[in-house]
Amino acid sequence: MEKYSKKMETNTGLKILNIMSGSENGGAERFFERLVCAIEKNGITQKVVIRHHKKRYQLLKPIIKNISSLYLFNQFNPFCHLAIEKIIKNFEPNVILTWMNRASKILPTERFNNEIVVGRLGGYYNLKNYSNCDYLIANTIDIKNFLIEKGWPSKKISVIPNFVNSYKETKKKINLSNNKTIISMGRFHDNKGFDILIKALSFLPEFNLILVGSGPLNNFYVNLIKQYNLSKRVEIHNWTDNISKYLNSTSLLVCPSRHEPFGNIIIDAWAHKIPVIASNIGGPGILIKEGVNGLKFENEDVFDLVKKIKKLVNNKKLVEIITKNAFEDFRSQFSEKVIIEKYISFFKKIIS
Repeated sequence: MEKYSKKMETNTGLKILNIMSGSENGGAERFFERLVCAIEKNGITQKVVIRHHKKRYQLLKPIIKNISSLYLFNQFNPFCHLAIEKIIKNFEPNVILTWMNRASKILPTERFNNEIVVGRLGGYYNLKNYSNCDYLIANTIDIKNFLIEKGWPSKKISVIPNFVNSYKETKKKINLSNNKTIISMGRFHDNKGFDILIKALSFLPEFNLILVGSGPLNNFYVNLIKQYNLSKRVEIHNWTDNISKYLNSTSLLVCPSRHEPFGNIIIDAWAHKIPVIASNIGGPGILIKEGVNGLKFENEDVFDLVKKIKKLVNNKKLVEIITKNAFEDFRSQFSEKVIIEKYISFFKKIIS
């Protein structure tokens, strides 16, 4: 986590109850972990409630003073309702921040201390799950526009993007001409489009590929790699929180997603000064300015992806430009310090 020379004032009057219902280790869950740690570090009183997840609890327990883990976390379990209600009454938050559909649905409709309920959305979810919320936070303008189209009042939506942590500088000089290793990371799910990248690799005989992740399509990708005779050029590694281990040894990140509301891994690559090529959809389509801080290819277009990879290989100057601009975007828009200040300002505003 980043260290600040000066903490924000502790007497903000804020009491935040963060409730995370996710049990996976996806982008939303990992950002939740970063945000609650940043809130704690800034001296804000908070309580964190998570759906039982041993690894997440062990990660957060040494940092978060007030954390609880609930086993049977669903709206059909009356004991879960009672547990959440008891937590609210005892902690007396002035803001409740819910993560994922289940956390929003589990809340009692009654307000006990005039607390304000905020739903944090990182995707295009069904708004019936957020009917108990007073405000919504979207992490992209595209999600905000979706929420407005579905009938949520614009003035009740704030856009606050995700942040990623700063990483220790490396002496590695990016040289795509010499180090032709592509990396792609995420859950092995159809939405992530790793099959598109594997197929593209079959037209790039000079490149190797590292896939980092896990999920239901693991065996499918293994068989696809064999089908295209790429076993000697593709490595598959299980997901790790130490992504620097991989990003510092590669020269290009490709995000081939068919569906991607935000794209945390793109910001991670920017922070590591790694150039990015991503599909022109959702979050990546908004984050990347073509030829300025990255390159985009048309969704599911294998040949366009191959074309963009070759474009970078043959243009060292372009690599330097987009890498420099992307790193500046990370520092000015997606660093921990910038985003935590946005969250705190938002919380202060809604309780004033």
